[in-house]
Amino acid sequence: MAFGKNLKKARKNKGFTQNDLAEIVGVKRSTIAGYESKNQEPSYKILRKISDALDCSIDSLLAHDYDTYTVSENKISEEILNNKELKSLFNEMRKMDSNNISFYKRLIKFIETEK
Repeated sequence: MAFGKNLKKARKNKGFTQNDLAEIVGVKRSTIAGYESKNQEPSYKILRKISDALDCSIDSLLAHDYDTYTVSENKISEEILNNKELKSLFNEMRKMDSNNISFYKRLIKFIETEK
């Protein structure tokens, strides 16, 4: 199962030991070890605590490819808010429907391949 591998990567990326994470979340170290290596699954409540402790989304912990989800939503929001150009672009995109967003996404990919 991908969850165990993703949990281990996220925990190590944060610099936590299994014991560190267990203390923060309020479970035993052996519980964290079971999640990482024995295909055990946490309750939703514990999963939320884990994601908060590791500053990552639940989606990233459950994803098939963790590496595509390594940037947390908080960091994305912070980057958008601190960059005038990104903030302006984001505000314009919020007004668009999904078809327009898809069009601009394809356009950006096309432009990137033509560089």
